[in-house]
Amino acid sequence: MSTLSSPSPVVFFFSILFNEDSISLDEVESLISQNFQENYSSYECQFFPMKEYYSKEMGAENKLRRYFFFLNQKLVRDTLIDYKILSEKIEVASSLENRRVINIDPGYITLDQVVLATGKPYSHRIYLGQGVYAELTYSYQDSSYKTLHWTYPDYSDDETIKLFNFIRGFNLCVD
Repeated sequence: MSTLSSPSPVVFFFSILFNEDSISLDEVESLISQNFQENYSSYECQFFPMKEYYSKEMGAENKLRRYFFFLNQKLVRDTLIDYKILSEKIEVASSLENRRVINIDPGYITLDQVVLATGKPYSHRIYLGQGVYAELTYSYQDSSYKTLHWTYPDYSDDETIKLFNFIRGFNLCVD
């Protein structure tokens, strides 16, 4: 018989895509520190195959930048719902002429998985509440995170997987 218990705390992250003509990296960093946490690490992501898709709403592909922001404090998993709702509010408040200039996708890292939040239902997504779904993006096997057949192309990149493995080892394997 299983016994119900609280899961271990997790490291939260945000994948942020923004149009540098409309919002600066300094402004993005200010949004992270004011709304989520002052203590974070950031990494620019060079590989982003979905720029064409996002440029339709956000502007020219060559003006889009993507960063990962990892919060340097472990939090409870339930915070994912609050972070997704707050992320949407920030996106709307930052919009120009009803077009987003920033896309904020929150998620969290555990020793055995990486989970993203989304507002879109699908067969492999689990409803968490308040319109938020969880999507398992990586599972940890054989000393590395592994993609699943629905993992987004930008998360399937080897350098992105290496980054998440590094964050896992640095933030979760030590106390």
